[in-house]
Amino acid sequence: MTVIAGDGGLLEQPVQPQSPLRLAPGERAETLVELRPGQTVRLRSEEVDLGGVAVPGVMGGGDSFDVLELRGAEVLTPSPEATWPRSVHAEEDELHESEVSRTRSFMLAGREINGERMDMQRIDEVVHVGDTEIWEIRSQEPVPHSFHIHDVQFLVLSIDEEAPLPEMAGRKDTVYLEPNRDYRLLMRFEDFADPHHAYMYHCHMLLHEDEGMMGQFVVIDPGDEVPERLPPVGGPHGRGHH
Repeated sequence: MTVIAGDGGLLEQPVQPQSPLRLAPGERAETLVELRPGQTVRLRSEEVDLGGVAVPGVMGGGDSFDVLELRGAEVLTPSPEATWPRSVHAEEDELHESEVSRTRSFMLAGREINGERMDMQRIDEVVHVGDTEIWEIRSQEPVPHSFHIHDVQFLVLSIDEEAPLPEMAGRKDTVYLEPNRDYRLLMRFEDFADPHHAYMYHCHMLLHEDEGMMGQFVVIDPGDEVPERLPPVGGPHGRGHH
């Protein structure tokens, strides 16, 4: 199995993982599987190391089950030879750490991010359109969290100051957080500036986000005035999330 893309599109190079591909809720991967004529293979979800989680069996780390069976026909037509693009991103779309204007920190614990549960009218962060930022994310408890950011695709710069696995090297919008490790994410906020409509960031574990493990940010143009509170959802000037 060859991984060719992640959450946000093609990797810079195809990758053959040296260990099982771990995907948390919200993460995606695109793979190629080579079959011989008449061969049958199964895609399985196997037990996985969740990285320091206190009770991995409760969180699904011990589950094992078949997902999909692939059956090769007796006669297969070979796929055409393909060349990998020299670069999967146009030069103007590349992200550079040298252009970072601000670093933000996000700590996850309980059902809170930075000590706050979700409030649909509170603006937690204000971002300027066109800015490149680093977000530093850390889970402070021995349970799994899956951190997802709306509006942007980011690069995982490092995990505890080490390079991420090659299959994590492409653009992403969701990353699994092993407990008590530091994740540095590089992103640029390019479009859709609006001080009255917010984007969310949250844990992608359904129970965790439902119980309040979310925050929200607005992207603004220079000179925009940001309201102290956003209008109630469903009110006379109700709003929605992008």
